[in-house]
Amino acid sequence: MATSSVPLARKGFQAVKRLTSFLFYALMDERRANPTWHGIGYMPPPNGAARDGALTLTNIDAPAQLEADVCIIGSGAGGGVVAAELARAGRHVIVLEQGPGDQAPQFDHREIVGTQRLYLDRGTTSTRDLGVAILAGACVGGGTTVNYQTSLRLPDRTRDEWAALSGLRMFAEERFSSALDAVCDRINVGTVESAINGNNDALRRGCKALGWSWQHLARNARGCDPTQCGSCVFGCRHGGKQSTAVTFLCDAQRAGTTTIVPNCRVSRVTYDRSRVTGVRAVARDADSAMGTEFQVTVRARTVVVAAGGLGTPALLLRSGLKHPALGKNLYLHPTTAVAGVYAEMVRLWEGPPQTVMSEEYAALDGNFGVRLEVSPAHPGLLALALPWFGARDHRQRMQRAAHVSATIVLTRDASGGRVRVRRDGRAAIEYRPGVRELAHMKRGLAAAVRAHVAAGAEEIITLHSREQVLNARGATTAAIDNYCASVVAAALDRNWSTLFSAHQMGTCRMGAGRDTSVCDERGAVRGIDGLFVADASLFPASSGVNPMLTVMAVAKIVGEGLAARS
Repeated sequence: MATSSVPLARKGFQAVKRLTSFLFYALMDERRANPTWHGIGYMPPPNGAARDGALTLTNIDAPAQLEADVCIIGSGAGGGVVAAELARAGRHVIVLEQGPGDQAPQFDHREIVGTQRLYLDRGTTSTRDLGVAILAGACVGGGTTVNYQTSLRLPDRTRDEWAALSGLRMFAEERFSSALDAVCDRINVGTVESAINGNNDALRRGCKALGWSWQHLARNARGCDPTQCGSCVFGCRHGGKQSTAVTFLCDAQRAGTTTIVPNCRVSRVTYDRSRVTGVRAVARDADSAMGTEFQVTVRARTVVVAAGGLGTPALLLRSGLKHPALGKNLYLHPTTAVAGVYAEMVRLWEGPPQTVMSEEYAALDGNFGVRLEVSPAHPGLLALALPWFGARDHRQRMQRAAHVSATIVLTRDASGGRVRVRRDGRAAIEYRPGVRELAHMKRGLAAAVRAHVAAGAEEIITLHSREQVLNARGATTAAIDNYCASVVAAALDRNWSTLFSAHQMGTCRMGAGRDTSVCDERGAVRGIDGLFVADASLFPASSGVNPMLTVMAVAKIVGEGLAARS
């Protein structure tokens, strides 16, 4: 099935393989352990001492009618920043978050718990054809709670490109630079705490040996505990990760009246003719064994949607909004990986997740190309990603899991997909990498292979369904070249290889053109007074770099504009 010529068979295989392999290594017994962990050299960190929860949360346990000056939907990089701006301006703000209200004391660093509680669709989100597995945060703090803390500014060349594409000069202006400066300062972006663990060091060694450019990545950290950093993808118990939950949302609650409601999914935005009136939502009683639900109505003259590149267009579509660009231009930064197996222990699940990046191939075609980064992986995710060539082969590979380093190939895409809504109102994600994206990704794969070889890997494995394995010990130049040529020739999309996305952008893009952009330069949704967007769905195109800082800067500009309104 994995290599069938029938696309539906490959899709079915991936559905079964991903779920079973993840659960086999992530499920726990009554002792909160998994019998495979000892055999693969995995030892999850204990749930160390946790800081107190930073936020006061409001749980809904009965039908409710609420009122506020502003209702913000989503508490991540966009929603948190807007909440802080408006609270400082004296607005009464309500923030609705569909995910749970877990904070530091509730974060559980076991993979199965963190994935199912803090990620969208319990970690199972994907495109409709399962061709791209999607990781997105769905909790208080959104993606900033579970991301790798990589804090990259939007490159100047991309800013100029966005300004020309959208017709909005703000991307190239000083006010955008000032917004980036402000958010970087608030979340303490820097490299002081970006320790280079074994996983990142493999990429650094490879780049240095090849004479390639590489950089030490800045992160939003303040007093991190490196022994817990590898598990902060399931929330930071220590409080070192400067997510919106410990920065901007705290600012909002300190500065004014800000109510944060978790476990509350907005079903639609309400409006009268062309004027927004509020939202309708469904709150779930998280303490109820039955998951009892209650209807919630929020009346507000301003609504800011910050539910992300998938959730925001789905909500606007559910609400009956019509615009030719709504839901279109979905960019995912399609990503694949190359696993290098080393003689020494790597333990890619320990230490700061991402601290090294190479931009050697970032400009393969103008401003488009790939960036090489690394990815942490706990056993379930590693097993889900690795290809399946049979039980014996799988067992042998997982027995060396502690020796694996994972280099990822993050591709800047220009071919957009689309978000629609299904009959149940949930997002349906249609996306397939284009010809240029696939060509760039293949170039990046060959580069990642050469980086692993240069770093001293003994064996190299790609994620293709048809076996692509190189015994790198003593491999000749010709053997390495032939392997890279084979990797470049192999199919990647439509479940011929495992592809991932952790960045979703562009589905409600902002711009000057009324027919080509859903929102104007203020983030205002065209045609509905009082309705705004403040998240990555505003991006005119893909960013090419991890988008957190760009989301925050755009949201700050949107928030400042709203705060200045009478």
